[in-house]
Amino acid sequence: MKRRNLIKGMGVVALYSSFPAVLSEFLSSCDAKDKPLRAGFFPDDEFDLLEQISDIILPRTSTPGALDVRVPYFIDLVVKDCMSKDDQQLVKKGLQDLNKTNGKAFSSLTADEKKQLVKNIDENAFKEDADNAWFRIVKKLALIGYFTSQDGMTKALNYVQVPGDYKASVQYKKGDKAMAKTFLMYW
Repeated sequence: MKRRNLIKGMGVVALYSSFPAVLSEFLSSCDAKDKPLRAGFFPDDEFDLLEQISDIILPRTSTPGALDVRVPYFIDLVVKDCMSKDDQQLVKKGLQDLNKTNGKAFSSLTADEKKQLVKNIDENAFKEDADNAWFRIVKKLALIGYFTSQDGMTKALNYVQVPGDYKASVQYKKGDKAMAKTFLMYW
């Protein structure tokens, strides 16, 4: 095994060991729906961008959206408490660059322009585009934050509570929601 792979593996183990504490803090914060929560890593303008991006990735439809389950707070918390300084700076730089796209502030764009810009960044980020690598982190954290929330797990997915009778096979009909999973992957 190469030293670099060993160090990466140790970093993943350290991340997973601190992740339950972050997840626990996030879940307990969901009870306080009346006040905005911030972990304090991102300044106001960058946190506002996280809110706008999260809302584009997971908008409110017939189910709650990312803002309803406080996904930006989750991202702020994980970036602050679980990520390396290099990854933290990668995300911060990406948000700052996004805010200066074409010389215009992201918040000054129309809703359609914002969606198109995020779509383009998303497509490029997953083509191993180094300039948009920050978006992979943000999107994956948004999805983890959403689908580990109570509303994401029970309203967006077909949640079957485990305690009680064991059901080896749960009926699925075409058009039903996907089954909820509890396994987390960071990236």
